[in-house]
Amino acid sequence: MKISFLFVLGAGLIIASCQAPAEKQYFTESQDIDLGKKLIEAYLAGNWDSYPELYADTARIWRNINWTTTEGITVQQYVDTLQSALEPISSYEMEPQIWESIINNDGEHWVHLWTVWKGHSDATNKDYEIVVNVVMLVVDNKIVAQGDIFNDTEITLDMMALAQSQEEGEGEDAGGDDDDDDDQ
Repeated sequence: MKISFLFVLGAGLIIASCQAPAEKQYFTESQDIDLGKKLIEAYLAGNWDSYPELYADTARIWRNINWTTTEGITVQQYVDTLQSALEPISSYEMEPQIWESIINNDGEHWVHLWTVWKGHSDATNKDYEIVVNVVMLVVDNKIVAQGDIFNDTEITLDMMALAQSQEEGEGEDAGGDDDDDDDQ
C-alpha cells in the first residue's frame, strides 16, 4: 500500500511538471496599456487630430450606454461629443490613473482605466470631480471598441441652469426697448 501511494504521488508529480505553465493573462504594463495612455494624453492635451490614429476604422464607442443593446457612436462623433462637453471647462486633468490589461479566455485584449476626472469651469466657478472607468478592446494595436462609464450629473445640471439663466437674461434685454418705441 505504501509503495502504491508513493508510485501514484510520483506519477502525479511527473505529470504536473510536464504540463505547460499557464499563460499570463493580467498585466499592469503592456503595449495595449501604452495605446490607452496615448489616448488619454491626447485627450488631456486637446489633440483631437491624433484620436482617429488610435482607433480602427470600424471602432464603436459607448458612453454610459449598454453596448449589448445599442450600436454606439463613431470616433468622429465621440471626438465631437468630447469637444462640446469641454467647451465650458477651463482646465481638467485625470488623476490618479490606474491601468490594467487582460487577455481573456477568448484571446481578446482588454484595457481598463480607473481614474478621477477633475475639472474647473470659470462659467460656474466650480470644481468638479467625476469617477471614470474606460474599457477598451484592442486588436492589432488599435482600439476597436470602447466603453466610458461615469456620472456627470452635477456638471450637466449646472450647465443646463447656466444656459437657462443666460436665455432668460437675453429675453429681458430684448423686452426692455418696447417702452422707448411708444414715446416716438
